Amino acid sequence: MKSGKRLIIEAVMVPLIAWVVIWTFLYIHPISNIQRENFNVPWLITSIVSLFLVLAFIILVLKKRLRKTGYINLKFKELPKVLEQVNSEIINDLTSGIFRAILIWGAFSSVVLINGPEKGITLAIDYALVFITVGLLLIASMAILLMDVPSMLYESLTGKRFSPVFKEVLLISLVSGSFLILLGFIFQHLGTSGIKAFNSLLKFHVNVNLYKNLLLLSALNALYGLTGIFILPRKRKLGLLMLLLISLALIPLVIKIFIQLHSL
Repeated sequence: MKSGKRLIIEAVMVPLIAWVVIWTFLYIHPISNIQRENFNVPWLITSIVSLFLVLAFIILVLKKRLRKTGYINLKFKELPKVLEQVNSEIINDLTSGIFRAILIWGAFSSVVLINGPEKGITLAIDYALVFITVGLLLIASMAILLMDVPSMLYESLTGKRFSPVFKEVLLISLVSGSFLILLGFIFQHLGTSGIKAFNSLLKFHVNVNLYKNLLLLSALNALYGLTGIFILPRKRKLGLLMLLLISLALIPLVIKIFIQLHSL
């Protein structure tokens, strides 16, 4: 079995090397959007600084996980030794998240490479906010309809218990809903001209019906999570009925939002 240290190194190095290979190929064989002039000092500094920020976040997550296993006052210099000794099963589930974090960093660096640091960072923030406000919200809704509801129905018939996603749905809904409300507040007070750089976000605010439907979707998802956390454990039949009614209300709303997004 691989040690925890090796698992972490592989999760970081495999996507990192893949990005370096891609950028090297693009430097040797430039394309229309990426010329050799794009590989400049500002891009390099932005990529390195953002990589260190991602690595710092990964280290914080690792230290938090290790604290739960008894390593309370773990220092940075002790981390490699501890990862070598600790049971790899403790951190095995973190490797996929670390892998994705480096992939996202590479995507961010590529956006900066194509558009330059100023415009690239603005676009990256724009895309990230769109993902938080819309992408995560739709992912949570689809998880409810395609995974959680069928699992509960199967559990009701067989008695076999599945791991619910109520807490995750509630957290995502609160975060997405908060960003949507904040977005509306900012555009209302600063105007669209004040944040014209964030074109993708602007589309969601200008389309009033879409904006209201996203807020409603966030509220329904949050209600689903709250019902699963507080009502279902105490009054199972009532909780299941409420969850089923909420999921039925989600279906036409999700379809409507996808149609509206397609027409943007």
